[in-house]
Amino acid sequence: MTTPEEREDSVTAAYEHIRAVARKRGGRPPEAGRVTRGSARGPAPGGTQPRRIGRPTGPDGRALGRPDRTESVGSVLGDEIRRRGWGRPMAGGWVKANWELLVGERIARHSQVQMLKDKQLFITCDSTAWATNLRLMQRNILQVISQKVGPDVVAELKIFGPSQPSWRKGPLHVKGRGPRDTYG
Repeated sequence: MTTPEEREDSVTAAYEHIRAVARKRGGRPPEAGRVTRGSARGPAPGGTQPRRIGRPTGPDGRALGRPDRTESVGSVLGDEIRRRGWGRPMAGGWVKANWELLVGERIARHSQVQMLKDKQLFITCDSTAWATNLRLMQRNILQVISQKVGPDVVAELKIFGPSQPSWRKGPLHVKGRGPRDTYG
């Protein structure tokens, strides 16, 4: 059996070995003696001062705010939209969803955006009169769209009147006199 002096010598030898290895690595060897609360974590990286426990404070003693390292959801989505090249389709969807905001409530009640294809916005109206009015306001509508969603999203408006029902009945038919403006 070992005596207390031999055990103490083996502990001291192990401690000295650890200090020698730490010196070889270029680190600071651990101090012998009592461990205080401030030095429990060891030295700060690159320095000889022990690390401090707690939050840093400003000159008035109040805790400093933590740096916000998280990105907002909007910025992450915006980066992903740009990376995948979805900017133009997203802008077209915005035009369709916010048509009332772009042209006003009264015009939006009488017209609908059908689709955006190759920089052409297809619009249908309740009547031919509203289609004619939208054709006259086409330049203003294009300016508002380019201000809201950017240029090169919509270059042209294709404005149509109401769709006409088919009068064909049965398998045989005779060519009629052509379209009439009776639905608007």
